[in-house]
Amino acid sequence: MKKLLSVVFAAVVVIVSGCASTQVTELADLSGMKLTSAEEPIAHINAQNWGFYFLSIPLITGSAENPGRIAFFSEDSVTVPKTVSVMTQKAKELNASKVTAISSDRSSLMIPFPFPFLFYMRSTNVSGNAVR
Repeated sequence: MKKLLSVVFAAVVVIVSGCASTQVTELADLSGMKLTSAEEPIAHINAQNWGFYFLSIPLITGSAENPGRIAFFSEDSVTVPKTVSVMTQKAKELNASKVTAISSDRSSLMIPFPFPFLFYMRSTNVSGNAVR
């Protein structure tokens, strides 16, 4: 029974692990507010990425090269520069000429099971205003 639970738990972790995603707040959702005084606002964009690491080796992360996909053992993409790249790529898709007011955050959380100080969950969060 313990083996079955371990296998199920491992499968769930792999399925839900690592994600690079963007959310866009369109102009209509800004309630008529301007994002800047000069430029024409397009949208507010938020990009997130997170994944699991063994020490500093990426195990399962969200792919910055293919947002929405998982990268296994290959892509150290949970960094602020890579997440900024995901956000600015989304801004280009929306035909923005620039992104203003970029804000970022990163965190790392040690996972104490099964062995402390070996496994970590890292995350990054970047947001900015796409304007023309």
